[in-house]
Amino acid sequence: MTDYADEARSRAARLLRMAATTDERTRARLIDYAAATPDPPHMGPDGIQTTGCPRCAHTMWRQRGLWVCASCGEVRDTL
Repeated sequence: MTDYADEARSRAARLLRMAATTDERTRARLIDYAAATPDPPHMGPDGIQTTGCPRCAHTMWRQRGLWVCASCGEVRDTL
């Protein structure tokens, strides 16, 4: 498979392929997870960095010198 074809797949399809399971309950849980959680940002030169959000306790992603919460949208400086 080409990189282009793999990138065109949905996040749920990629998770299902990685899990390689035929169990319908597991597959349904993976699809629900993909629908309920935001996509991570593209990998930067320092990799993907995360921390806990002090406001809602969900995941914050480091993006261009800022921490951005994937759930509530809280923004913090990384300094």
